[in-house]
Formats: sequence, structure tokens, C-alpha cells
Amino acid sequence: MSYLYPALGAAVAIAGSDKLAGDKRYSRMFRHLGWSRDNMRAAAAAEVVGGLLMGPRSTRRVGGALLTATSAALLISELRHGDDRLALARGLVFMAGVAALLAPGKKAVLF
Repeated sequence: MSYLYPALGAAVAIAGSDKLAGDKRYSRMFRHLGWSRDNMRAAAAAEVVGGLLMGPRSTRRVGGALLTATSAALLISELRHGDDRLALARGLVFMAGVAALLAPGKKAVLF
């Protein structure tokens, strides 16, 4: 169980780094959702940072909060545009963020 959150965080950070690298598939996806390139980069940066913060116990809850907020915004947008396939994947990231936010462990500075 001690590797669950670091593994989930690493997966989210890797996915976020693909967006930061400017993968054209992600650019099209965000354009479809009505998000600008800057919005995409901000969401991607939040995924990378949130994912990395999920690793250490002391920052896990902060990372979870960041991923939960970012994923909620994207999930709402995906559902509004009727993109169930994207919403399903995003829902899993959202749940990982919520789990990290509620995870027991050392208290972080913000929580």
C-alpha cells in the first residue's frame, strides 16, 4: 500500500508532462473542449506538480487537492461537451486525487 499513491502520482505526472510537451492530440482535445493552449498548459502543470506531490506522505494531501481541483474543472468541461470517453478517464484521475486528499498520514502545511 505504501507504493500506491506514489505510483498513481507518477502516472498522472507523466500524463501531464505529455500535455506540457505539446502533444498535438492533447491540443486538439483541449480545443474541442473550448480550452486555450495556455489553459491546457496550466492544467498540465497542475497534473505534473500534483502527481509529484502525491509521492511523499508529507505533501500527498496537497497533491491530492491540486489534482482534485484540476480534474473537477476538466471533468465538468468534458461532461458539458458530451465526451463520455474522456470523462471516464478523468473521473479516475479525480478519484485518485480525492483518495490522496483524504489519505491518512503526516499533516501537510496546508491541511
